Amino acid sequence: MHTHLPAEDSPAWRSWRQENVLAAMDANGVHRAVVMTLDGFFRDTRRANDIVARACAGSGGRLIPFGTVDPHQAGAADELRRCARELGCRAVKLHPWLQGFSPLDAAMDPVAEAAAETGLPLVFHDGTPPYSSPLQIAALAERFPAVSVVLAHGGLFDLWRDAAAAVLRHPNVHVTLCGTAPLGIFRQLLALTGTARVSIGTDSGYGDPDLARHRLAVHRLLLDELDGPAAAAIGHRNAERLLGLDQ
Repeated sequence: MHTHLPAEDSPAWRSWRQENVLAAMDANGVHRAVVMTLDGFFRDTRRANDIVARACAGSGGRLIPFGTVDPHQAGAADELRRCARELGCRAVKLHPWLQGFSPLDAAMDPVAEAAAETGLPLVFHDGTPPYSSPLQIAALAERFPAVSVVLAHGGLFDLWRDAAAAVLRHPNVHVTLCGTAPLGIFRQLLALTGTARVSIGTDSGYGDPDLARHRLAVHRLLLDELDGPAAAAIGHRNAERLLGLDQ
């Protein structure tokens, strides 16, 4: 539930090939992965969304495009609708910390309304104040109960308890285990939230490739501790249901 295309000015972008990504997924036992932008958090969001959609095309549904919008830009809600209706995106990723907005800004209202209209979940970077705390994001989820909201990092190392509280308080809040928290924190978070709205991610495409492999290893340790239905829920079924891929 959390990978990125490399930034266009990076060596990793120049060597990026879909067939290599799919081969790496096969080698690591991953059947499907969502794909998000990095450049779109800093540059032209429309162009970034087009690039993500092209990168996922022809993968047989194994690479699933997520779009992005900047709520402070004119036409953000219309771009979300384009992501849903023209580009085949299954969600929209927002990064308040990098894009410089608060989930509580009035500019979020038309974006959330468009998400409710199209059924696209809003996936938020979380865990880094001042703009990306889980409870700030949960306040938006409370105001828009028809919108599925995903905490993309489970609060990271410091705010995982807030992420758990957000899931417990709001039935439309989901959480992805992805980031700096160690296995022990993941165990504690699951003990609080249960498994019904939890998924896993690696942040692959951002940072050192060994980091993604390490995070997959941590996830496997966690899933091996769970019974079969719970492991399947976290490993793929919750994400499939959230993104409408379980039909």
